[in-house]
Amino acid sequence: MPSADLTTTLRHLQDTAAAQVKHLRQYAERFANYQLVKLKIEVRTKTGLAFARGEYAIGTPLRDELPGLPSSGRFITIWSRRVREDINVRATEVEWL
Repeated sequence: MPSADLTTTLRHLQDTAAAQVKHLRQYAERFANYQLVKLKIEVRTKTGLAFARGEYAIGTPLRDELPGLPSSGRFITIWSRRVREDINVRATEVEWL
């Protein structure tokens, strides 16, 4: 996918996520630093399909260590527009774009 298309996709996903939670103040500006990723696997949660294999999404490194320490890099947090929540997945299951 051309770089311009990836930038447009990133902005669209950030805007969609922000619109989905605009009524929740704790999410204000949350997605501004999320980056574009592509899922290598299908991800399901108790509420249903969160991501299809090959789907584009927005994500950020998960701070899975003690406060103040950098992330181990083993997991990332990805916003699912389907189930409208953050999902933590192994970093090896996504491609950073």
